[in-house]
Amino acid sequence: MPLVRLRSCTRVKTDYPVIFAGESFVGEGIVTNMSVPGCRVRSQKPVELGSYLEMRVLTPGGSAPVTVGLAKVRWQSGSQFGVEFIRVPGEDQIRLGRLVRQGGSGIS
Repeated sequence: MPLVRLRSCTRVKTDYPVIFAGESFVGEGIVTNMSVPGCRVRSQKPVELGSYLEMRVLTPGGSAPVTVGLAKVRWQSGSQFGVEFIRVPGEDQIRLGRLVRQGGSGIS
């Protein structure tokens, strides 16, 4: 029987603008779901599987963007890709956890 890996984290549906940058490019898109360890992004900017990104996620309420200092592209399909957050500054980790607990409805 094949091994099935179940997600052990809460994911929330979102619709947040994101700006991301790789080694030699900058792109923008929409974060369509988010969890503490990562997110899914819809974008017309192609990214390569395994590449590393910096990200700034714009959240509701006009607060400062959530900064992800380092993320790795774990999957890519068409105009969507998923990233694992590797380095998130302490204050942004707290804000990200709060956002996921609140179901994506807001952040302070």
